[in-house]
Amino acid sequence: MKVTFTLSRRNPAEPKLPKNYQLIYDIVEQSGLGRHLTPAEIYTKALKRRPGIGFSTVYRGLERLRDLGLVSELHVPGAEAATYEPVGPKHAHFRCSECGEIEDVPYAVPSRTLKALALEHGFTIDTERVTFEGHCADCAS
Repeated sequence: MKVTFTLSRRNPAEPKLPKNYQLIYDIVEQSGLGRHLTPAEIYTKALKRRPGIGFSTVYRGLERLRDLGLVSELHVPGAEAATYEPVGPKHAHFRCSECGEIEDVPYAVPSRTLKALALEHGFTIDTERVTFEGHCADCAS
């Protein structure tokens, strides 16, 4: 099946999405910055709004939205599944090794560090992902 995208009325920069993908996008966007949803959580929310939607539809939708740059996919070591969040400013993540909670951390690797690493090793760096791990404030107390 070939899916074509046209410009939407909401924001000319965003493609018009098939209705199920639009629903998935809305769920991730409405979760807000700093909220990391698993595919299972997104599926549960989608099922409440559109009974009969399939888990594979949600999964394919998330892949498409990620590829279009509309949502961010996060793979955190130790987490049971990838999580998805709205696209936002650059940031790192912190995962509590006790409770598993994932939080945003306002941090980005300085561009001079990325340039120096690339020059030293002879490669280019397109993006970086930084994840810190330890105990959150609740678990540390």
